[in-house]
Amino acid sequence: MEGIERCDFIALIVRDIPRAVQFYQHTLGLHLRFVDGDHYALFQVGATKVALQVARTAGLDLPVADDLVAPTPERGASVLVAFAVKDVDHWCATLKERGVAISREPADYPWGDREFSVHDPDGHVLIFHGPSRDRA
Repeated sequence: MEGIERCDFIALIVRDIPRAVQFYQHTLGLHLRFVDGDHYALFQVGATKVALQVARTAGLDLPVADDLVAPTPERGASVLVAFAVKDVDHWCATLKERGVAISREPADYPWGDREFSVHDPDGHVLIFHGPSRDRA
């Protein structure tokens, strides 16, 4: 039996594609591959793709079994995305300069990583991690 080869893409459900594209392309600097109006955007991050898809119910033009719903303050996000960076503290400072609120400041963790986190405009948790100061 053949196994799973790789994780090809991650899709984040958002409320506003232009606002989300602005954040992921201009604030984070991800490479934008494709935009489909106000419905869908696709970014390339190394070998993985990050898709943004607008929140809407399933229908004939959306062949998805479940309704796609963006996080809300009451419900929160049920997924997080982790990005590897070379210099965690520098990247944190860069995002602060770009006006991004840091939800968890950089810290070293027992598993050997240093990381911090932010929320995107729709409330998804984004973690940025690299080697801890002891490992660097």
